[in-house]
Amino acid sequence: MKVIFLQNVEDNKVGEIKDVAEGYARNYLIRRGLAEVASEEKVKELEGQITKLKKAEEENVKTAKGIAEKIAKTKIILNEEVNEEGHLYGSVGAKEIADKITELGFEIDGADIVIEEPIKELGEHQITIKTGHGVEREIKITIDRS
Repeated sequence: MKVIFLQNVEDNKVGEIKDVAEGYARNYLIRRGLAEVASEEKVKELEGQITKLKKAEEENVKTAKGIAEKIAKTKIILNEEVNEEGHLYGSVGAKEIADKITELGFEIDGADIVIEEPIKELGEHQITIKTGHGVEREIKITIDRS
């Protein structure tokens, strides 16, 4: 199915027309307002809007990069309970990290946190955050004793 991208999605840019799987288009892209079906009428209708969409998307990407930079500059420390050997009783997951970042004043969801594997040790750890519009940034978090 041919779609017109209304927002940057992965490697696809605003205004691009691409063939994608029908299920992906209907269940993900169109439902979330990320793309529209690329009918001839829609293409003609959107030609004038594509330039505006591209400029708006550039602004959104710039804003998302700014947020990612601010989060990266913020010291994120999670205090957790540990046993005598210094191991966490459980693990720290994306939700706990997202809650801490939200506490610090940034709106972020657990789905926007990428962790290779659950964190089970004290110390500094690298994670990836997604701030929208295809912007990802690696940041450091610190897990400390409570």
